[in-house]
Amino acid sequence: MERRWFANAPDQFCWSIWPDEEEAVLFHQGSGDTLMLNPLGEFLLKRLQLERQTPSELTRSAADFFEIDANSELADAVHLSLLTFRSLGLVISDSL
Repeated sequence: MERRWFANAPDQFCWSIWPDEEEAVLFHQGSGDTLMLNPLGEFLLKRLQLERQTPSELTRSAADFFEIDANSELADAVHLSLLTFRSLGLVISDSL
């Protein structure tokens, strides 16, 4: 059974997005950190602000959103993103 991930204190996320740019900026009020996110990172964090999801669900959602294959490369990118976001305190997971 996979862990379900979710945004940590999503009310502290402040987004800046420019329509013609590929990156988004996230300011996390709790940590005081400002992060530049690629489209996948932005998608994942916004998705986790809405609902808890497993890495497999996130991979399928991202594949559908970006209209790409839900292959192992995408699954690895999702996994690495979750680990990075966890180390920054942006996401947490349910205990098994």
